[in-house]
Amino acid sequence: MAGTGGAAAGRDGRTGMRSEWNDEPPAAAGGSPALVKTVLFLAGGAAALATGIFVQPRFKSTRIEPKEQRVLFPELSDAAKAASLEVVRYDEGLATLKQFKVAQANGVWVLPAYQNYPADAKDQLAAAATELVDLEYVDMVADSPGEHAKYGVVEPDPEKIKPGDTGVGELIEIRDANGGRLARLIVGKEDKKTGSGDAGTRPLRFVRKAGQDPVYLVGIDTSKFTTSFGDWIEKDLLKLSPWDVRTVVLDDYKLEAVEQGGQVGVEQVRKDRIELAYEDREAKWNLVKLESFGGGEPKVETLGEEEELASARLNELRNALGDLKIVDVVRKPAGLSAELKAEESFANDREAVRSMQQRGFLPLRSGDILSTDGETIVGMKDGVEYVLRFGAATAVNRGDAAAEGAGDAAATESASEGRYLLVMARFNEALLEKPRLDPVPEAVEAGETTPAAAPAAEGAGPAAPTAAPGATPDGAAAPPATPAAPPTEGTPDQSPAPGGAQGAEAGTIPSGSAPGAQGEAGQPGPAGEVAPTVPPAGAAAGALKEADEAEAKAQKQLEERRRVERENRRRQDEYDDKVKAAQKRVRDLNARFADWYYVVSAKEYARIHLDRAGVVQKKSAAPAEPVPPGLPPR
Repeated sequence: MAGTGGAAAGRDGRTGMRSEWNDEPPAAAGGSPALVKTVLFLAGGAAALATGIFVQPRFKSTRIEPKEQRVLFPELSDAAKAASLEVVRYDEGLATLKQFKVAQANGVWVLPAYQNYPADAKDQLAAAATELVDLEYVDMVADSPGEHAKYGVVEPDPEKIKPGDTGVGELIEIRDANGGRLARLIVGKEDKKTGSGDAGTRPLRFVRKAGQDPVYLVGIDTSKFTTSFGDWIEKDLLKLSPWDVRTVVLDDYKLEAVEQGGQVGVEQVRKDRIELAYEDREAKWNLVKLESFGGGEPKVETLGEEEELASARLNELRNALGDLKIVDVVRKPAGLSAELKAEESFANDREAVRSMQQRGFLPLRSGDILSTDGETIVGMKDGVEYVLRFGAATAVNRGDAAAEGAGDAAATESASEGRYLLVMARFNEALLEKPRLDPVPEAVEAGETTPAAAPAAEGAGPAAPTAAPGATPDGAAAPPATPAAPPTEGTPDQSPAPGGAQGAEAGTIPSGSAPGAQGEAGQPGPAGEVAPTVPPAGAAAGALKEADEAEAKAQKQLEERRRVERENRRRQDEYDDKVKAAQKRVRDLNARFADWYYVVSAKEYARIHLDRAGVVQKKSAAPAEPVPPGLPPR
């Protein structure tokens, strides 16, 4: 019992302890039960708070990064460093990638996708590169690869893209002259909700740096990264002014296949050849010559009484030449000269001949080239003549050009029709206005116009040269004249010389008479001496005046001759300079045209290729002249 009682006492003791714990804590607890509960509650809350902080998502700080840290491509600080641009686009409709590139090759800008066709890319590339220089992001919107498709910034990688993929962006890559990458940017969708915001007038787009996960929002003008062929080339193909067009020749013919001796050949079927000229002063087109080949042989025709030239369509032709645009190019085969002459070995090159025939051009063994749809010849005032030959029709994929700013739907536009075109330039001297050269006056020497002295008397011998009093013909001083002896009775011919004075005193030489006047002039007098002829003072002064006038006249004629020669030389030099300038221009133009087939749209072809029906029209009814009141109508 004692054991049992002890045990019971033990149980009662434990029970008593529980009772004491429940009712009042022992002194060893160090405080009241309420305080203990409070401590335990706080400890549990702190533990829960720590757990929550540990497991909750981390959020990036909204602190704005410094400007230099928000620049995406700090290494692209100067647009002049850009030496190439490549744009890769993904066509979701066709599930294909389209690549466009412009780069420098041997110091020349070219388009590799178009067989290195020359590009007018210096300014265009600088404008594109400038869009990426100091490009700052407005905000970072995501940093997870799983969100790339959402923002349209999936990289267009040909090894990773599969049909049906969406959210593929546009890759823009700029490299320097050494091939180093200056920028690689993937441009995604446009953020139309945010608006322009801090980007100014530029639209906001989602972008990311290729090879990195963060997605940024930036303001960027993607039109600068155009992939349209026409935006990267010299738009003015012919480089002519419509106002300088002087002549137009429309040679309308076709090439048709004919069978000869079991072999298929090509025959040129001619229709009409129309020569036209434009008169600036009258602002009017004139028909120079109209040849019709209806019967095989050319027949010169004129316009009928009810026909006239379609000036409006001819003006449209002239304007179209000044704004001729191409949509595609294809490199010509080797062996075709800039003057569109087939070299002798060209005709034996089957691949080269086939290349031309496929595009509607037929090289002849003579070196000439015919085209399936005739040709148009345009003459300019500066002596340059363009020859445009029209070849076969071809399909032109205008998708890229149409898609610029038109949305994805336009990118799948079906191919449109175009026309192959061969262009060449040549010099035609007949187009230049010839210089007007004035007749050159004949040279006249001063002595040729000095009249000779008249004979002293009828029947007298040769007259002495006219000289001033007191001077010999050679200009030396003359000795004093010896007076003649008095006349002797019976001396023949004692009449005074013409102009002499009747009744002159003896020993005096009458005015106008020659020494030795008692006989023929110049004959010996009684003293046996011949006296020199001395002209009267009045006659000598007149002769001197005439000589001065003749000399002045000769000098004036000489100066006029020199003036005319100088003016003629100036006009001729100007003409020669025009010839040289025209010949140089022809060389420069053919350097551009020589290697290429051009393709123009069907619309451009219709504007510059006119036949007789497009040139000649019926006369429009002239308005009736008003009839004065009271008169019957005519």
